[in-house]
Amino acid sequence: MIKKIKLDEKPTNLEIVVESRRKIKLWIKVADAERKNTFYTKRYSNVRGRKSFFVKMPQAPMLADVIVYNDLHGIDINDRTFRVVKIAPRPLNEKPLSASKKTKSFIRFAQEFSDEAGYIPSSHKGELYRSNNGKFRIIYFDNIRSQNGKIISTPARISQVSGKIEVSAKQFTNYTIPMRMAILLHEYSHFNLNREPHSEEEADKNGLKLYLALGYPTIDAYNVFLNVFKRSPSMQNKERYERLDNFIKNNKKSKNGKR
Repeated sequence: MIKKIKLDEKPTNLEIVVESRRKIKLWIKVADAERKNTFYTKRYSNVRGRKSFFVKMPQAPMLADVIVYNDLHGIDINDRTFRVVKIAPRPLNEKPLSASKKTKSFIRFAQEFSDEAGYIPSSHKGELYRSNNGKFRIIYFDNIRSQNGKIISTPARISQVSGKIEVSAKQFTNYTIPMRMAILLHEYSHFNLNREPHSEEEADKNGLKLYLALGYPTIDAYNVFLNVFKRSPSMQNKERYERLDNFIKNNKKSKNGKR
């Protein structure tokens, strides 16, 4: 099923209610109806009975495609294994972000880049994108490479000298917008927020603090870091993921007043 929903670029908490008589693996995707490779979520869940999904969208398109399908059947308008009960857009009510002018300026730039990264040019030599105030730069490569030219799996990295961020189109093209934001905020934190610039754990926490405060969905944060860690499996990355998980859960408890 694909249904078009008008959102008018307003921050949205989109409720999608589905039901199935038997247990099925159901995909929920929300995409920009007018631009390729621009997704706001890609997630799945095992569904039996009725279930509600909430897609938090601090960035939203004018017109969205809500895509729901059984993993076994793909997109099939005649699929009777499930039913979409309701699709209801609601305002995304998040507190105003408490951050410096510099950080807010970077966030605007990162949101613009994340919004367009699925279709803007990238190249072997790298395409330069600058923030409107000229203070931040992203170099968009087809792939990120080591000094000897070997392709490396990282989706992004930041120069500890200039603060310039390099991004891999191979990774970002397939990421959702929230996944792109999680990575960019992580890289920004290394150079601009960390007390110890080389600390991955500190950048994880500083980046996630901004990401969650902006209202992006936790599932996309989990998904992007799992994607990165699976490409470089190690005990260190396993421990990083466990710390990320604890940070996200504690943040949720704090928001719900359950400390």
